[in-house]
This record gives sequence, structure tokens and C-alpha cells, in this order.
Amino acid sequence: MKKNGLNSEKKNTEKCNGQKKLIAKRQKVNYLYYQEHLSKRAIMNQESMSSHFVVKWTQSPTQDMTEDHRGWEAGNRRKWTKETETRIREIYQYLLKSDDEYFTGPTAVNQIWIHRYEEPPPPLRTIGRIMKDLGFSTQTKSKRKGAAKYLRYPERTIYGGYFGKRVMEADFIQRRYLQGRGQPLHFVGFSAKQSPKFRYYKRIHSLTVGCFLQACDDFLEKFDRPDVLKLDNAATFIGSTSGKRNISKVMVYLLEREIIPVFSVPRKPFSQGSIEGNNSVFSRFFWNRRHFESLEDLDLQIGWFNAASLRYSGYEKPGVKEDKKTFVPKVCFLRQIRESETYPGQGTINVLNEEILLPVEWINYLLYCGMESSNTKINGPS
Repeated sequence: MKKNGLNSEKKNTEKCNGQKKLIAKRQKVNYLYYQEHLSKRAIMNQESMSSHFVVKWTQSPTQDMTEDHRGWEAGNRRKWTKETETRIREIYQYLLKSDDEYFTGPTAVNQIWIHRYEEPPPPLRTIGRIMKDLGFSTQTKSKRKGAAKYLRYPERTIYGGYFGKRVMEADFIQRRYLQGRGQPLHFVGFSAKQSPKFRYYKRIHSLTVGCFLQACDDFLEKFDRPDVLKLDNAATFIGSTSGKRNISKVMVYLLEREIIPVFSVPRKPFSQGSIEGNNSVFSRFFWNRRHFESLEDLDLQIGWFNAASLRYSGYEKPGVKEDKKTFVPKVCFLRQIRESETYPGQGTINVLNEEILLPVEWINYLLYCGMESSNTKINGPS
């Protein structure tokens, strides 16, 4: 509470300083016009100010620079009352103190508001602004954007409906350890970044095909069935690391359920961005914030975390999807073309341990390729 009080005092100081700067700008514009005899256009260009601001504060040399035309009392909000602030404060404190809540931002506050009150909540931006004024939000560094803009090609292809309307991703999470327990812990994560969004995590016994497929059974029962499941190139998913053109058990499992497996670009995490980002959420909001007494306690808390994540994303399971009448079994691969070590001067990609040569002009380009069958039945690995 003391910290919140200091934050409020700091906010009041910042508002006061901001008002002083605004008055100083008004005075400068008026001075330049009446004392320095600069034209309004010259002032706009010199001070980088809008024409509306310059015209407004050059009405007379004795103009009152402290007047306030907002239409409501200073210190109050134009639309939202103190009751709104009180509700947001109470919801934030609830989220902060509850053992089964993990998110405390504006979206989490919005979700709790919807369940608690009949009145619609304020916009997310308004909630965020009120939380900031109350000292509940911390500023984060802005991230660089556009550094790898050309690498978005796989995203546009996959999420643009080329493979299917509903795309999800799955991946193993880096192994973890509990204090006093020598054996590593393994987790698998599932995510969908398009509406209806969700993230879901499950502890598994090992990184084997059987454990992954059991997790898939649980995942498909709880959520809607995707058209596409994106995976990385781990041996568990893609199969043999030496045999050529082998169909893995995971591929067969998905194709039998009319789900197209798409394998991301090897050693390029950006092509698996959704699930990689959600794995980071697992670390920051769950693993690094909580203490676990035992495996039973861990399983209980990961259930809480999944429930909180679903509330946060507002996920609602759609109706049962009908089987596709024209489903064509296929396995898709995203690859980046490199120069061949075996055939210098040739571009190459590796698909299921088989080298495919391509024109040298295509080196470094990203490529979609796949195996397709006209048969609608899958007979298993070959």
C-alpha cells in the first residue's frame, strides 16, 4: 500500500509538471506572435505545432494561458466515475492475492469484470490507463519491430488459409527440475493464436511418441479439432532420423483425424512463433513465479494456470466439426534453401532425410513442399 501511495504521489507530480509545460508552450507561441512578430505559419514550422494550437493561443497579447476548456472538473475523468476506479482496484487486488490467478493486466481485469458485474466494462485501453494512474502498471521497454519482416512469409502462407482455416501449434517445453528430485520434468504445450485463442500445458512422463499422443488425446477432447497442427522437426514428431520418406506415428495419428501436419523450418524458431511465445509465458507467469511442494502440487497448479489462461483468452469451444468429405491426406514441410555440400553450386533442402536439389538462385528463400495422396485411408508407417 505504501508503494501505491508513492506511485500516486509521483503521478500527481508528473501531471503538475505536464500542466506547467503546456502553459509554457502557450506563452511561447503568444510571445513569438506578438513580440517577435513571427507569422503563424512560421511558428508552426519552427515549434512543430499544429495550426489549431497556434491559432488558439494567439488570440490576444493578454490571453489567459491557464484556462481549462475540458468541460469537466480537473482531477476527474470525463466519463468513468470513481466507482469504476474502485472496481478495477478491487479486481486487481483479487487477481494479485488469488492462488489460482496468474494474470493481472487489463485483459485479466476485463474478464473478471464481465463475470462480476452486469454493466459492460470500460475499453481495455481505459482499464490500462486507470491501472497506470493507480500505480498498478509498470512500463515495459518497447520491442523492435520489423527486424525480420521478410521472414513472415511462412506466417502469411500458413495462417492465410492456404493449409486450412484452423491452425494450432504444439511443442515440448524445455525440461525442468524440482528441488530434491533428480529426474527431469517434461511438459508439452499447445496453442492457437487466432480466434478462438488459447494456450494449454500438460506434464508428460517423457518425450516419447506415446506420451505425446496421450497429450494429443487430452488436448483434442478439451478443445476444437484444428485443420492444421504445426510441429517442429523433433524425432518424436517427424520420425526416423535416417530412413528416407518414412511416415511417423504422429503423422498417421493426425491424418487419421483429418488434421494436416506442417513441419516448421529447421533451426528457425520464428517459424514456430506462437508456441515459442507461449512457452515463454509458461516460464514467466508460471514456473518462475511459483513454488511447488510435490508433483501433486505441481499438477494442481498447472490446472489452475490452464484455467486462468483460458479465462484470459476468453476461449469457448466451438461446436463439433463434421468430417471432411474431400479430405486429402498430406504432410507439409517449410524449408529454407541452402547450398548443397554434396553438390556445390546447387541449392538444396532436406525432406524426410532425402536431399532435394534446387536452382542456386533460390538459396536462402523459404519454400513450402509436401507429400500428398489421393487415398483417404492411412495404413500406417511405411
